Amino acid sequence: MQRWMVMAVGLAMGAMAWGQATQPSAPADEKPKGADTFAVLRAEWARNLHDKRVAASVAEYAPEGEFMDPSGGRVRGATALRELFQTITVTYDSDLKFTSEHTDVRGELAYDSGTYTEILIVRASGRVEHSSGSYLTIYERGKGGEWLIAEQMWTGSISDAPETAGGVGARAVAPADLESAAMQVLRLR
Repeated sequence: MQRWMVMAVGLAMGAMAWGQATQPSAPADEKPKGADTFAVLRAEWARNLHDKRVAASVAEYAPEGEFMDPSGGRVRGATALRELFQTITVTYDSDLKFTSEHTDVRGELAYDSGTYTEILIVRASGRVEHSSGSYLTIYERGKGGEWLIAEQMWTGSISDAPETAGGVGARAVAPADLESAAMQVLRLR
């Protein structure tokens, strides 16, 4: 479980090196209101991790914000998130690409879901690992009107296989109902 947690947070450390946090192209009138806001938040999250700014990373979460790794393990609250991010930033360097597929805003809550591919480099050994899967981030408005991460979930697989012409050597099949899960959480809050 700890390995998955470490790897999952490491996902975002390289997004700025790629210079991307993408949003699917659609006519402006078809994008949910605030979609650009969440592209900026995704990029900021990735940049903070890439630059190893642990305090800035923790500040992006609500006070009881949660991080859920692919195995179902949970880390909740600022103290636990800080410990997790400190472990990640000393353990890994990464190159990550997000592809956002769905973003929706419902009052004081919002979600962003999509897929990712990542190359992880274990800092101690230089070993290269490849990771891919899906992510779901649920946001809530903070007291100052800013969007904060309430819950963040990852699915994925990790492989030592070299990258192939079609992408990373191992590819996880994401749960078909990530969007349904997001909508359920939004209804419950």
